[in-house]
Amino acid sequence: MQRGEIWSGFEMNSNPQQSLINRINNQILDHPFTDYWDIFILKHQHPINITLHILGIFFFYGLLFYTWKLQSFWLLLGLPLTQLLGLSGHFLFERSHIDLQDAVFSWRASYCLGKMLFRILTGKYRDDIRQRQEILNNYLSNNYANLQ
Repeated sequence: MQRGEIWSGFEMNSNPQQSLINRINNQILDHPFTDYWDIFILKHQHPINITLHILGIFFFYGLLFYTWKLQSFWLLLGLPLTQLLGLSGHFLFERSHIDLQDAVFSWRASYCLGKMLFRILTGKYRDDIRQRQEILNNYLSNNYANLQ
């Protein structure tokens, strides 16, 4: 199949750079998801990785608060260290594709981190993982069956 062709109702992305950004990991090269939130969920399933990301969020906002409270702007130099918590979760516990822009800063990643925190606090994030994993498994099994 060539890039850009329709495969089981899913148009493969013809832009190679865009497909790298939306990659889940090195084993899953093709998937049905176009919304980054769905891809984000599949990249953040391991409990320790999730915990490290949540800790990073709290450290980030705590550092901003103490910078404001103490009026010590040197503390802002520690903000990149909050990113290292999340990155360490990916390197040590959940080997998923990390886009460099998302690792440094991107609005889509920041939005998804906030949404993940909210979904965890409301008890809905595990259901999000289960639903996306089920969709992905069905997609992969159907495509695998079509290849045979």
